[in-house]
Amino acid sequence: MSVQLKRGHSKIHSNLKFNIVKKLLSIILLFAASMVAFAQRQPPPKAEPVLSPGYYVGSKGDTVRGEIQVNPEDVTELYHKFSFKPAKGGKLMQVDPKKARAYGFNNRHFVMVPVDGEDVYLERLVTGRLNFFEFKRNGKNEQGYETVLADYFIQDSRANDPRLKEVKKLGARTYRADMEPYMKDQPMLWTDIDKYKFDKNAVINAIKEFNRFYATNGK
Repeated sequence: MSVQLKRGHSKIHSNLKFNIVKKLLSIILLFAASMVAFAQRQPPPKAEPVLSPGYYVGSKGDTVRGEIQVNPEDVTELYHKFSFKPAKGGKLMQVDPKKARAYGFNNRHFVMVPVDGEDVYLERLVTGRLNFFEFKRNGKNEQGYETVLADYFIQDSRANDPRLKEVKKLGARTYRADMEPYMKDQPMLWTDIDKYKFDKNAVINAIKEFNRFYATNGK
């Protein structure tokens, strides 16, 4: 009988230990899950502004020098507004197309252009007879994932046709055909551009080569 009682007490004791450990593990797991959920709800810490010497051209054509924040939280912000600190001192302030028609920093230059009824900043990648611009925006790629997309624009600054003097957006799939009226004077450069896959650097090089001819010949 005493042996049976000892075995019974031992079994009860083991069960109690198991239940206590089980409850402790449940509490720990619940606490960990709560901490993860709390952390996910917290916004990521803001990065310290990184400033670089820059400028902007005001609405009246005046040039203002100072420093520009080059690391906004959203890279597409640079195409709508920018943070500027005057050279004479003061705090960072937001500047948009209503106040500045162009700005630049670190050899990057942005100009204000109306796009789809909104004044935005386009980054000028090539300057010359043909100007080539880039505009970045948030959107979804072909797979449906959120990402940063880029649109490209072209302009003939010396064209006799006023339509070519306007800044025109290149189609995502028709970019090569869209460029033909601008580069028809040098068809070899235009036909060398891949019509199936847009290559930003290849287009930039082709436009630079086109501009080099007119810079050399003074046309």
